[in-house]
Amino acid sequence: MVNKLYEAFMYVIKYELKQSIRRYVILGAFDGILLGLSILLAGVISHISLDSISISIYSGIVATAISSTWNALVVELGEKKTELERMEKQVLKSLRGTIYDYSGKIASVLAAIAHGLSPFLGLTVLYMYEYSHSTFLSLCVGLASLGILGLLYGEGIKNKIYTMIQLIVAGIVTAFITLLIIR
Repeated sequence: MVNKLYEAFMYVIKYELKQSIRRYVILGAFDGILLGLSILLAGVISHISLDSISISIYSGIVATAISSTWNALVVELGEKKTELERMEKQVLKSLRGTIYDYSGKIASVLAAIAHGLSPFLGLTVLYMYEYSHSTFLSLCVGLASLGILGLLYGEGIKNKIYTMIQLIVAGIVTAFITLLIIR
């Protein structure tokens, strides 16, 4: 059993980890950064204390992390089960207890962990504000973080730059809508 789990873990690392983990880290971090930006901007413009802003961002990111973890786990386990059933129909036998069964479960758990931890990258916006007390600098750090996420996603430099621009625009739109709501 331990040997099968080890083989399944190595299989996940070799064939599945890079794409799914990268995708979930980017998705979760994107959510966390936008959440941090919107709460920080709304709080600063509304003259809410830094302690209240911090609590709001922390609680929002914790809720996002829990939601992200749960969603990723449910979705990935369902997808892996469907994938395993499809393979079973092709080979005309049960694959339960095999490397494919275990690797699907391991991949699902690792994806859920990555998706659940990545929203905490949104705290960079809060920490920059706590350090500098500059809303503009915090906004720039948030947008730069979104740009870096965009560069981590996709294949080829053209696609990476296109994704980077899309994520930065989403950050700008979030900031703009937050400003409209507050004013």
